[in-house]
Parts: sequence; structure tokens; C-alpha cells
Amino acid sequence: MIRITAALIAVLTAAPARAEPAKPSAAEILDRMDAANNAFTDQTMEIALTVQDVDGSKKTYEFTLLQKGDTKRLIHFTSGEIKGMATLVEDRNSVYVYLPGFKKVRRVTANTMSQGFAGSDLSNDDMAITRWGRGWEPRLDREDETSVWLVLTPKADEKSEYAKVVHRVDKVRFQQMETHYYNRSGELVKKLEATEPKEFAGGVRRNMHIVVTDARTGHRTVLDTKSFKFNQGLEDDLFTVRQLQWGK
Repeated sequence: MIRITAALIAVLTAAPARAEPAKPSAAEILDRMDAANNAFTDQTMEIALTVQDVDGSKKTYEFTLLQKGDTKRLIHFTSGEIKGMATLVEDRNSVYVYLPGFKKVRRVTANTMSQGFAGSDLSNDDMAITRWGRGWEPRLDREDETSVWLVLTPKADEKSEYAKVVHRVDKVRFQQMETHYYNRSGELVKKLEATEPKEFAGGVRRNMHIVVTDARTGHRTVLDTKSFKFNQGLEDDLFTVRQLQWGK
């Protein structure tokens, strides 16, 4: 005969252990990072871009960045020697630049997308990327207490100067905190670091300070966001080649 004891009753009536929630996959983390980067219908930012050479000399330009959805961008320089220059991104394959000295709009060709944007450490293609999940395959690399590291490689039809990029993503808010860019020789060519997060209405969060460093030369680009507005109802007409030409 089995003797019923208080201990046995506790074992028999104990609630089943709760299963641990499944960890998000690499694709899910990348989707959440993209969503955090584009958590609005449109945005307007005033940005100061400082280019610092290896000898310590600096040049600072200011520009306004307008974005609608996760494809269209309009960048208009408002100070410095390139004042009046503007770049329109309709999508990754349709990028145009307005050159005030010539008063003409020119399409940025595929072979010049890897060139530096306004002398900075960001390329024209870097400025056109708004959503990484479209052209890149992610895999989990490692994680620590605060972050997850994703290794991204380009999909077969993705045209990129990089053989891979590595993102450090915040575990809680899924913000993009660092990005490391590697060329086809496996060499680290540059690193992006995002800091000074600021909370806005509706749970939107932005990193207000970004530093991009050339890993080979030490050349640096600093982007400081001076103002940020979102969900203003920007019109589609702002993001057209016609407006790029006639809006100057």
C-alpha cells in the first residue's frame, strides 16, 4: 500500500512547469530592427554631418533628411560649400542627385553607388538602405546580456560592395546599435556606432549620435541629429525627380 504523505500530494498536484518562450530567430530579430528603424509613416530630421580627416581637420555640413515609408528619402544640404545639393532616393535602384553648380539632376549610376556620400565615410548606397531584410540573409552569431549579434550576407540578387555586415541589436528595443562592414577579402572596412538614445511620443526611439569610422585609416564621420519629427503627413510629390529639379 502506498502511503499518502503531504510531500507526495504536493508532487502529484504541482502545476506543470511553464515552457520557456521561444527565442526569436535571426530573421525575426532583423525584422524587428527594421521596424524600429522605420517606426513611422514619415520623418523629418535636421542633421549636422562632420567629416574629420586623419590629421584632425574637420568640415561640418548641415542637411535635412525627409523620409516617407521605408523606401523614399530626400536629403537637402543647407550649409557649407555644398549648400543646395540634394539627393533623392526613390528606391535602392533609383537614386538622383541635384548639383546646384550645374543646375541639373543626374542619376547616380550603379558603379558610383559605392562612392562616398558628400565626402563622408558613408557611401551613396549606405544612405539608400532603409530596410536590411529585403536584400540580406541573417544568422545569429552570439549574444550577451544586452545585445544580439547578427551576421548578414547579401542575397543572390543583392548588389553590394560588402561581403557581409554584422549588426549589434539591442535585445529589448531591437535598435541597431553597431554595424561592422566587411569587404570581399574579409577585411573590416568601417564601423558604425549609434549612441545617445532619445524617447519620443508614441514609443518611437532614436539614437541621436552616430559615428562612422574607417577601420583602415581612422577617418571619421559624425552625424548629430538636431531635430526629429515624424508622422507629419508628407506628400508623395516631395519625393519626385520633378520636385528635386523645380524645388531648387
